[in-house]
Amino acid sequence: MDRRVKRTRTALQDALIALLREKSLEQIEIQEITDLADTARVTFYRHYGTKEELLLDTMETIYHDLLASIELPTISAMMNLNNNPPMIQLFEFVAQDRAFYKKIFMSSVSSLVQQRLREYIVEQITLAFSKSLMYRTANAPVTLVANNIASLMIGNVTWWLVDDLPYSPEYMARMTRRVLVLGIMGLAGQKGEEK
Repeated sequence: MDRRVKRTRTALQDALIALLREKSLEQIEIQEITDLADTARVTFYRHYGTKEELLLDTMETIYHDLLASIELPTISAMMNLNNNPPMIQLFEFVAQDRAFYKKIFMSSVSSLVQQRLREYIVEQITLAFSKSLMYRTANAPVTLVANNIASLMIGNVTWWLVDDLPYSPEYMARMTRRVLVLGIMGLAGQKGEEK
């Protein structure tokens, strides 16, 4: 990508993030984005058709930055309750800019953002499973398992944000992993019986 294009897109993304810390996506005008990015409105439309497209591109950038900054665990490390929970990095990352993430998880494009986040998580879990012996011995298709893990993680992050982070990132990561590893019935002290 051309340096000028990259600079312009970064400026527009940074402007959107700054505005989303203060108000919802629905309240933000494209003119506000371009004013804050110090660029012309026509420049915005050379890169994006809508502010929703800008948000999704911003989420792509955030995802790649997050992925570059974390070490992906193996499945066995993920399942070991004695290890630090690997998803702590996600909860800490969200907590660092909670105002921004709360706005996008409660916006009109929340379902789009959550779907893209699900794809990211499923992709990484599938990759981790493909490197594990569990991949060959799983009782369920890996995509089903990965989607269940993604659903739990996204659901917990969304609830946590909406409720203004009532628990620490460490606690949320530990409890999310416990539910994943032990299952909801085990965590509730019940033994599920298959009929």
